[in-house]
Amino acid sequence: MRCVKQAKLTSSSSFFAMILAAALSLSFARETAALPAEDVLNTMSQDQRHGYISGIVDGLAFARWLADRPDATGMQCIYDWYYDGGTEKWALITQWLERHLERPVDALMYVLIERECGD
Repeated sequence: MRCVKQAKLTSSSSFFAMILAAALSLSFARETAALPAEDVLNTMSQDQRHGYISGIVDGLAFARWLADRPDATGMQCIYDWYYDGGTEKWALITQWLERHLERPVDALMYVLIERECGD
């Protein structure tokens, strides 16, 4: 009898865990949307903005490497463009985001990088 009760508890616990996981994933689905430039410029600190945009750049560079591998030329072009640009590059990025406040930052960064490093 004890084994039957444990089996029922285990199966109902598994069902509850699946329902909980589905509910949590649905509730966090809204949080995964790309941020528009206005939110990045107006609600993030300079450090947060730099971290967010650096993450986008890293993601685009990695995607480029996956597409081109084993050739890392495109990935290196992206890294060089972003990390070797200094304050001039940051001013260009900020100006670009200010011109397109309603657009997602990842798409805007893709356009800037594509102009420099190709597709």
